[in-house]
Amino acid sequence: MQYYDPKTDVVFKKVFGYHKNLTISLLNAVLKLENTNNPITDIEYLPSEVLPMTDGKRSSIVDVRCQDYSGDYFVVEMQMYWSADFLRRVMFNSAKVYTSLYLKGERYYKLKRVFAVNILNDVYQTDTTENYHRYNMSEIGNPAHVIQGIEIVCIELPKFKPCDKGQKTMLELWQKFLNSINAKTGVEEITDDLLDNDDVKEALELCRNLSEDEQRAFDSFWDMDFLRKDRDLTVEKIGIEKGRAEGRAEGVKQKSVEMARMMKNDNEPIEKIVRYSGLTKEEILTL
Repeated sequence: MQYYDPKTDVVFKKVFGYHKNLTISLLNAVLKLENTNNPITDIEYLPSEVLPMTDGKRSSIVDVRCQDYSGDYFVVEMQMYWSADFLRRVMFNSAKVYTSLYLKGERYYKLKRVFAVNILNDVYQTDTTENYHRYNMSEIGNPAHVIQGIEIVCIELPKFKPCDKGQKTMLELWQKFLNSINAKTGVEEITDDLLDNDDVKEALELCRNLSEDEQRAFDSFWDMDFLRKDRDLTVEKIGIEKGRAEGRAEGVKQKSVEMARMMKNDNEPIEKIVRYSGLTKEEILTL
């Protein structure tokens, strides 16, 4: 394996937690700001720990937290697995960031927006093939009436289907990048369109080399019981499917051999046997 999986905690933070240009590109793509009048042009990284407003309450650790020049805040998280309380946790963390912006004596209208970007290596909306979901607080029956404050975006990576068109959007390229390296299967699919884009190419280079500390963190990530078992089951499943495919191929080949042998015994022309059996002339002559 030449690359480390960017969906894992340590690699995702390495790519998007320290390189502003890549985080800006990802945010503009996911929030669909690329071709608008107000794209994100600069950010300031903030501590990933979101502290509670009062003592005794839980703090939260997110993958990436930042603020742009207009004062809006962004929380970015990569989630390997879906859980029943996932959206509640997303809402909790978003609300915590939002309330932390309130300064005593400041009017509420001065509060900025919080955007929560959540990328999942799992599926939770099973009733649709759409993999991009965006939520806000809108009036029931009249969704055009929106209360500004918190927006949540969730992307289900397993549902992503690369398009065939030549010019791909950054949203497509970033999803393809995240799917291109799979630590569970060891499969890497680094295609030309990824290498042709400067931002994605830089991200791929960051996935290539880990420091000793990062390597230990990467290994520790996969040492967690449920992740290790899932990876082992995936590898086992791939082995079983490969064995089945090989068995089917062997069965087809055997049928072709039997057909060729019978046609040869009936003195059929060898060109006809080749055409019907799919075997080579050399294979048929050895029967």
